[in-house]
Amino acid sequence: MNVEECIAMNEHVHNDGAGMIEHRRPPARPEDDPWTKEPEQAQDASRNGRIGFAASFLGLGLMLSASAGCGDPPSTAEEAIPRVKVFVVGKQATGQSRRISGKIEAADRSPLSFGVKGKVIEVIVEPGQAVAEGQLLAQLDAEPLRLELEKARAHLSTSRAQLVEAEATYRRTSKLFKQRGASQKEVDAATASLATSNGDLKAAQGALEQAELDLARTKLTAPFAGQIVQVLVDPFQEVTANDQAIVLQAAGALEIAVRVPETMIREVDFGQVVQATFPSLEGVTVKGLVTTIGADSESGNAFPVTVRLSASEADLRPGMTASVTFNFSAYLDGRTVYLIPLSAIAIDAGLLAPTKPSAEQGSAGNQAPVFVYDSAAGVVRLKRVAVGDLRGNEIEVYDGLQPGDQVVSAGVTFLRDGMKAAVWRRR
Repeated sequence: MNVEECIAMNEHVHNDGAGMIEHRRPPARPEDDPWTKEPEQAQDASRNGRIGFAASFLGLGLMLSASAGCGDPPSTAEEAIPRVKVFVVGKQATGQSRRISGKIEAADRSPLSFGVKGKVIEVIVEPGQAVAEGQLLAQLDAEPLRLELEKARAHLSTSRAQLVEAEATYRRTSKLFKQRGASQKEVDAATASLATSNGDLKAAQGALEQAELDLARTKLTAPFAGQIVQVLVDPFQEVTANDQAIVLQAAGALEIAVRVPETMIREVDFGQVVQATFPSLEGVTVKGLVTTIGADSESGNAFPVTVRLSASEADLRPGMTASVTFNFSAYLDGRTVYLIPLSAIAIDAGLLAPTKPSAEQGSAGNQAPVFVYDSAAGVVRLKRVAVGDLRGNEIEVYDGLQPGDQVVSAGVTFLRDGMKAAVWRRR
C-alpha cells in the first residue's frame, strides 16, 4: 500500500468513524426521545443504541489498524553480537615480589649487669645518652669487695709461707730417711703436707684473682660505643650479680626482624638483597642483606628472618615500623611466564582444576579456563591454561598462551565457546 492509498483510507475511516461515534443529540420533541416511548419502542431504541455503540468501536479499531499498516513491513530482528574487551598477551613475569612488615632493631643490643652483688652508689648515664667504648656508666659500693681483696692477699701470703715450711720439712725428712734416721711414715706425712701446701697456695692465688675481678666489676663500663636504651637501677639500690642494670645498643648498625611465611621461606637465601621502606619516612628506601634465617618456625608457621640494613643518612631509630620487599626470581628457573588480568578467568566456564605440574609448568599446578578471541573467525574460543601465583590483580600463566593472543578480560560471564563476538574499542 503506497502513501496516497494509506492517507485516503485513513480519511475514509476517520469520516465514517466520526459519524459512528458522533454524540447523541437531544431530541427536538419529548415524544421523539426513545426513553419516553412505550416499553416496546424503548427496547428497540435501546437495542439500536447498543448496536451503534459497538459499531463506533469497530470503526475506531479499523482506523488504528489502518494507521499501523502504513509504511514498510517490519524486518526480522537479527541476533545481537556482544562486544568484549580483550588483553593482548605479552607482559612477562620478571620475578615475584612480596612485602612483609617488620620492626627495626639495633644490630648490637646488650643488657648490662655488674656481675657482683652490692649497693648502687652512682648512676652516671641517662636513657638516650650516647656513650663511648669504655665509658663509666654506673658503680657499686666497692668497700666490701676491697676488704675481701685484702683478705685474699693475706691468705695468699700465709699459703706461701706454709708451702715454704712444707718444702723444708719434706727435704729434711727425706734426708733422714736415707740415713735411717726417719721412718717411712714420717716421709709420707711430709710428702702429704707439701702437697697440701701447694694446693692451698693455688687456691689462695685463685681467690685473690677473683677478689680483684669482683672489685673491678663494681664499675659498669660500656663494652662498645652506642646509645643508652634503658637504665634499670637507681642509687642506693641493692642488686644481685644477674640483675640487669643498663641496656645499651650499638650506634649506627640497624637491622629489621621479620617473619616469613612457610610458603616463602624456601626462596629466602643468606646474603639476599632486599629493599626496605618506612611508613614514617616517605620516599626513603634502604637496601639490606639477609643475615639470619630461623631453623624453626614460630607462631603462625612463620620463620624469623633478620635483615641487616646498609648505612643510611635517614633518621632511622630502633622500634620504627619497616616494610621489607623480597624479590623472588629463582623459582621461574629461566622459563617464560606471562601475566594476564585476573578478570580473564572464566569461572562460569569451569572452576580451577588441579593438575600435576609438568617440567615446563614448574610450580604451576592449576588449570583455569579463559576465552581467546579469534579475529579471523570473529568468535571466542575457550582454552584451559596452566596458572601459577597471583600478582595483585594479575595471575601467572605458564602454558597455553602465546604472545599476541587476545584474551577476553571483561564480559566473560556471558560468553560460550565458539560464540560470535566483536572487540570493543574506545571511541
